[in-house]
Amino acid sequence: MTEQSLEEKIRQQLKRSAWKLQYEAKKKYRMEIQFTNEKWDIGHTQEVDSQMFVEELLNSLPERERFIIQQVVIEGRSEREVAKRLELSPSRLHACKVQALQRLRNKLVYA
Repeated sequence: MTEQSLEEKIRQQLKRSAWKLQYEAKKKYRMEIQFTNEKWDIGHTQEVDSQMFVEELLNSLPERERFIIQQVVIEGRSEREVAKRLELSPSRLHACKVQALQRLRNKLVYA
């Protein structure tokens, strides 16, 4: 294999890896945006857009999960920044955020 073809092969692999990372980041971002922008229907009659209802939902979460959702989803801070503040690894913070969002979804479904 020539040096040029090896270089081209490595370049292609890097492009694929970068594309996969970008795709996963966009997918995660769309899920978060979808959750914050979605209009939920309670009892098939009214939309959930009340600030009091949102606060009630957030208050139903454990304190750490509530803080993570407020900081990352509502205020738009980076997961890395919030993880550093809470002295957690970014992957652990992400897992907590996903778990909290799932709890909120379940509460909305059963409300």
